[in-house]
Amino acid sequence: MKQESNELPKLAAPAQRALQSADITTLKQLTDVTETELLQLHGMGRNALGKLREALKANGLSFRESKKISGGSMDKTIRAHLDNIYSDDAQLQNKAYSTLMEKTERPVDWAYEAWDELVEGLTHKDNHVRAISSQLLANLAKSDPKGRMLKDFDKLLEVTKDERFVTARHCLQSIWKVGLAGKNAQQLVVKGLEKRFHECAAEKNCTLIRYDIIQDLRNLYEATTSSEIKEKALELIELERDLKYKKKYAGVWKK
Repeated sequence: MKQESNELPKLAAPAQRALQSADITTLKQLTDVTETELLQLHGMGRNALGKLREALKANGLSFRESKKISGGSMDKTIRAHLDNIYSDDAQLQNKAYSTLMEKTERPVDWAYEAWDELVEGLTHKDNHVRAISSQLLANLAKSDPKGRMLKDFDKLLEVTKDERFVTARHCLQSIWKVGLAGKNAQQLVVKGLEKRFHECAAEKNCTLIRYDIIQDLRNLYEATTSSEIKEKALELIELERDLKYKKKYAGVWKK
């Protein structure tokens, strides 16, 4: 019979620091936290989470389950706000947007109950619904331990080309938050933004798009301190031929 262990498995340095910041030093302590709570820690990604899950399972343990109410973890208020995203009443729609954006600044347990309808909302006939859905999905990436964003990211990126530029820009200015979900998500965001930087050259609002992309990379860098993100941003800035805008983009990194 395999001897039980209370030792944490070997993890990458960022994940180790994340656990240390929460004073977690043993497997037993992990049984007091949920997966979404753990993913909230800076430096903790899905790869490390998977190793911890396997170590717990091997010792007959598991993460603490999220508290749920009957019918799921989403309460009636959240459900009502999600429904109001589609409301013809602008006041109700705006209230739903502001409330849900605030709620999703931190990991939530009801992400997958809203996920599919938000993905559908990315192509809704109402541009306000498209804008809200895209921003909420970007926020929910941190509540996505199953990695569903990895297959839905291209749909989100497509909104940055929306026929309504204000909608496209709202999505573009939020999309960096997807990178908060872990290393794979960071790489996905950087690759997607690099692609948009190149292809927007022929678009009407190219300079604004490129500025937002550089700002996105700066935001993601500040949240992760990944040197790869900074290197990519500076590389893209060097591609700008117009010296006026090249200087403007560079200014984002001098703040």
